[in-house]
Amino acid sequence: MEESKTAVRLLFATIALAAFVDGLDGTIVTTVLPEIAEDLGIGAADSSWVITIYFLMMAGLILIFGKISDRGALKAVIVGGFAVFGIGSLLCAFSDSFWTMLAFRALQGVGGGMLSASGIMIAVKHLPKGLTALGLSISVLGYSVGGALGPVLGGVLTESLDWGWIFLFNVPIGVAGAFLAAKAVPKDGEFDRSGFDWIGSAFLFVAMVAGLYVIESIPAHGFGPASAGILLLCAAMLILFVIRERRASDPVLRFSAFRRSPTVAAIAVFLLINLCWMGVFYLLPFYMQIVLGYDAVTTGLVLCVQSVVTLVMCVPVGRMVPKRGSRHYVILGAVSTVVMTGVLLLASDYSPIPMMVSVVFLGVIWGFGGGSFGTRIVDSVSQEERGDVSPMVSFVIYFGSALGSALYSGLFSIGSGVPGALISELSPMDFMDGFLFTMAVGTVLAAVSAVLAWAFNEEKDRLRGQNYLYTSNPVERAWIVHYAAPS
Repeated sequence: MEESKTAVRLLFATIALAAFVDGLDGTIVTTVLPEIAEDLGIGAADSSWVITIYFLMMAGLILIFGKISDRGALKAVIVGGFAVFGIGSLLCAFSDSFWTMLAFRALQGVGGGMLSASGIMIAVKHLPKGLTALGLSISVLGYSVGGALGPVLGGVLTESLDWGWIFLFNVPIGVAGAFLAAKAVPKDGEFDRSGFDWIGSAFLFVAMVAGLYVIESIPAHGFGPASAGILLLCAAMLILFVIRERRASDPVLRFSAFRRSPTVAAIAVFLLINLCWMGVFYLLPFYMQIVLGYDAVTTGLVLCVQSVVTLVMCVPVGRMVPKRGSRHYVILGAVSTVVMTGVLLLASDYSPIPMMVSVVFLGVIWGFGGGSFGTRIVDSVSQEERGDVSPMVSFVIYFGSALGSALYSGLFSIGSGVPGALISELSPMDFMDGFLFTMAVGTVLAAVSAVLAWAFNEEKDRLRGQNYLYTSNPVERAWIVHYAAPS
């Protein structure tokens, strides 16, 4: 009996640590990005790739690692995830150029994708049925603690030591996590190699990489032969992906599930909100340090506020979503996104008030939307189609984060008029030109998400008798809450 309790506790610890790593690395790097960019001689626009490449690897690989885990390699994936993440972190700490940093951040993103895909599955596959929901809740808590700690820890380590320590901090976590998972997670069974559309996944991944490169690079470096070729590659991969998915027996995406307007609208709203959230979170540290003159510690402390706001709001709002439906809270989350980015149009070089309001609303967005954004996507389809759209929740989070940092970087290059400039070369005036232009475009995108959130009412259709899923199952809710948390 005691051995059984110990085994469960070890599984809880593994789940929590995997989620903690995911939450921590989603915020710790962004906080100190200005220092990393200046030290490595990276332009203000190009620095976004330090964030983009990490989330891009997670978005492109999470579906693949999820399938691998589900088909008999769960222990191998999570042990390997901790190991790869730790190795990638160690290499990032000693990066001495932009290109080595990108390569090692990509490796770190592979490890992050492995952990994100497998951590939740442990709760579903290996915990006793009565403890599954608790395991998923522990995952949400671990993610939230990591996300809240990241900005402060990043600022303190960078200010007292140097930015390399934000990566070195992850190394013992990776080692401990690998040993913990090796001991806690039951042995894998026979691996099922059939079914999953690996080729289609490869087409989609290459299309995402090429597309994001074009979005980020053209504003900063212009449209030349290389950009044209990569744009054609993106288009070709998308066409091949669509052709492949229509013929595959087990496609990455089953297009029939996305024929309803409410489903497409729900995914678009979620994507736009993730995009705007990460774009603002990417640029705010630069604004605080270049324009307001904050140091890394102060920047981290200010950015920590958004996580605290989310933690305070998410539990009471989460209890209301099953009772009142997700639509109202999705609309409130979308409107909060408009406020978050719109208030920064009032930003200046002397008053921190617009910035502080924006930081608070960074948290309010996920306070309203932490459980409702993903729920609305799942609620918009029939019971039979739930399995086809559920993976979109996690995919949209990481792809939206990658797209947001790349898009806002590109917009900043256009608005500042000094594409490719080093951080140390940017005057506050040049920075503000790019910053305000980017926030103006971002406010328009946020407004589009609010209009889409209000325009479609799948809950009203459900009440009229259409077969939409509206689950009160706490396990399904907990799963959705985890994957609807900010990146």
